[in-house]
Amino acid sequence: MARERWFYAHNLQRRGPVPLAQLVESVLAQSDPRATLVWRKGFADWTRAEDVPEVERKVAPFLARKEAQEAARRAPVAPSPAPPVPAHVAAPRPAPQGSSALIYGGIGAGIVVALVVGAWLVWPRPEPTMPPQLVPLGGDTTENAPAVVITAPGTGAATPRPAPTAAPVPVATPRIAVVPATPPPTPAPTAVSDRESDLPAAEVRKLRGVAAWDATRLRLTVYNGTSWRVTEISAKIFRFKGDDFTEDERPVLLLPPARNVDAGVADLLSKVAPDRKKAGLNPLDTGPFEGEAGTQPESFRFEIETARGYPPR
Repeated sequence: MARERWFYAHNLQRRGPVPLAQLVESVLAQSDPRATLVWRKGFADWTRAEDVPEVERKVAPFLARKEAQEAARRAPVAPSPAPPVPAHVAAPRPAPQGSSALIYGGIGAGIVVALVVGAWLVWPRPEPTMPPQLVPLGGDTTENAPAVVITAPGTGAATPRPAPTAAPVPVATPRIAVVPATPPPTPAPTAVSDRESDLPAAEVRKLRGVAAWDATRLRLTVYNGTSWRVTEISAKIFRFKGDDFTEDERPVLLLPPARNVDAGVADLLSKVAPDRKKAGLNPLDTGPFEGEAGTQPESFRFEIETARGYPPR
């Protein structure tokens, strides 16, 4: 019997014909998979994917898993209950009687002190008295004058001699030194720890990849959108068998391809560069990962489940 050929709508354009497995992959790639229009020979008109039983049966498990992951990520974390108060802790003592009177009395005393200080500041003070001046009469100096009269303040003192005018001091024009602008320092690369550990789930979701099968090996080109140095990736494989996708019993371990070194070189690298003793993918970089995955299926899907690497310091 000839295999069924399906068509689907993408951006208001018809795509196909494709087999059922590829149709399911194309529908899952749409922004709203269940609303994607599909058609095959025997249908009266284009039909939504959720209204076609053979398509909905294959799309539903993936959408249910994705909705469960989104719900778990949005679920608020319940606050921890406060610990009970120990029995030996004494209850707070009641405030002593008369505390209100002490408070109001202190406020009143502060107001009085403020009024006294303000009155002292604005109270008028007498003008300072000028010291008496010695004025010679009938002579040039006090030695040859017949008498010396001490003038009272404000009663016709002798005309004071003008003070000598000081020569103007030349003011030097300041010189402005032009300092060449210093370029900003180049930021240092992010350092990573020397202890390998599992990436948090939030960081695992930042890993993106494109898969290809080569004989019995699965090759994955990964973009590392995390701040970790990733050394290994564990991916779940879904193979198309019969009319449905089947998940493998165990995930596939993917490692970056790297040449082995002898024990002496490995020990030296462990001492001088502990954060580079294992091959890995640096943050914000793209690189290959690969691992043994078995015979190549007709069609497959994959999901990055976990990852390990060196966290940022």
